[in-house]
Amino acid sequence: MPAARLSPARTLLAGLLILAATASTAVAKPPPPPWDFHSGDRVVLVGDTFIERDQRYGYLETSLTLANPDKDLTFRNLGWSGDTVRGLSRAGFDPPEAGFRELKRQVTDAKPTVLVVGYGMADSFDGEAGLSRFVEGYNAFLDAVAPLKARLVLLSPLPHETMPPPLPDPSAHNRDLRLYADAVRKIAEERDAAFVDLFDAFAKDRARLESRPTGSAPDTDDGIHLTELGSWRLANLPVLGLNPDPSSHTKVVTAGDAPVRYVAAGPLPPPASPQKGEDSADARKLKVEKLKPGRYTLKIDGRAVATKTDAEWAAGQTIPIVPEAEQVEKLRAAINAKNLLFFYRWRPQNITYLFGFRKHEQGRNAVEIPQFDPLVDAKEKEIAALRKPVPHTYELVPESEASR
Repeated sequence: MPAARLSPARTLLAGLLILAATASTAVAKPPPPPWDFHSGDRVVLVGDTFIERDQRYGYLETSLTLANPDKDLTFRNLGWSGDTVRGLSRAGFDPPEAGFRELKRQVTDAKPTVLVVGYGMADSFDGEAGLSRFVEGYNAFLDAVAPLKARLVLLSPLPHETMPPPLPDPSAHNRDLRLYADAVRKIAEERDAAFVDLFDAFAKDRARLESRPTGSAPDTDDGIHLTELGSWRLANLPVLGLNPDPSSHTKVVTAGDAPVRYVAAGPLPPPASPQKGEDSADARKLKVEKLKPGRYTLKIDGRAVATKTDAEWAAGQTIPIVPEAEQVEKLRAAINAKNLLFFYRWRPQNITYLFGFRKHEQGRNAVEIPQFDPLVDAKEKEIAALRKPVPHTYELVPESEASR
């Protein structure tokens, strides 16, 4: 017998059921990890004030560098205060559309293999009415730099922090910022780009800090722009996943007749907080068993750092990470110095006189700008050396011998 023929309506229904079954078995593709760096990557950060200010403090770039000590990475910061996805702040004395051309040119000239984009705060002041323009402008920018084939990391804007009067209540602005953060998330999903939700992560951390009995210093100086402390806290957010698990930093040593002595080159710790007493993201412990009764001093590279009894050492003691912390601060200082030199290279203060409509007055001095390149390269070599752990000698000696 011939096969029964389905009516057009039943054919359509069968097709819809097949599509529904296929959709129900599909597994959502996980987003790319944000910091999946490869050795040789050139990481370019672009955005508004949030990005630009990291040049001042360097905590985010330092933490990214420390998380990849064996990878040859270079970072270039193209942040510009008050900038929008259309590059409005970059237009200078030219029409607004010139800013977008400059934004595209600057990113192209930086040759990124990884592009970290931090826009949304400045745009968010247009409110919900400006959201579609923001999305359109964001996509136009990503389309413009797509030929570079850089891997994308899209950052949401930060929340607006509540500050004492006369600063305004940020509730309405935060509702808009949430919309802009969600828009960036959606763009990341559509482009298979990594996304970091700083809005939620920072808001949760702020609530945690404010719940402490002692209160907490603010993260911003005006509700929007991060202070040094706020920049440090941001780099330590769990959502970034940049800091090691401190629970794995316990060294156990058994004492014998010979002095307790060992050499170690552990991972470098995160940068220390600029505020004394702030919780450390790194804790290392030393546990020394079977010491003879007495008091013993721990020396690191010949420097006395802690004195405890045999019982206290046997129980385990948090030990200072003095030499490593000093190395990390030297690293952060070198990163900040490199960023300042690069800032002078790509954005000199007298840019209008050197390259703009007044270059007829001082344009002859433009030949000096490329002279910053070897200075930046020298700092890069310094950073490459400082990012790697070096061995240190640990000794536990009787307190009476500590001054020797």
